[in-house]
Amino acid sequence: MKKIIFLQKMIILAIALLSVLSFIILPDSVAVQWDSGGASNHVPKITAVLIPLVISLFGIVSWKYSSVKYNINIEASKKFQIIHSVIWGTVSCIGVIISIIFMIMN
Repeated sequence: MKKIIFLQKMIILAIALLSVLSFIILPDSVAVQWDSGGASNHVPKITAVLIPLVISLFGIVSWKYSSVKYNINIEASKKFQIIHSVIWGTVSCIGVIISIIFMIMN
C-alpha cells in the first residue's frame, strides 16, 4: 500500500513539474495534430498545459476513490489489486506522456 501511495505522489509531482515547465517552454499556439505538410491543428498554450494535468489528476483521484469504494486493500484478491493499480496507474501516466510529447513536438 505504501508503494502505491508513493507512486501516486511521484506521478502528481511529475505532472506538476511538467505542467510548469510546459507553460514556460511551449509557444503561445501549440500544435496538437500533424499531417504530411506539418502541423495542421493548434490550441492555445493553456489548453495544452491543462489537458495532461487534468487527465493525470483524474487517474489519481479515480485510483484513490475506487480503492476506497471497493475496499480493495482489505477484501480484494491480489490479482484484482494488481489489475486495478495497472489500469489507473496507466491512466495517470497518460497525462505525463502527453505533456512530454507536446514539449518534444513543439
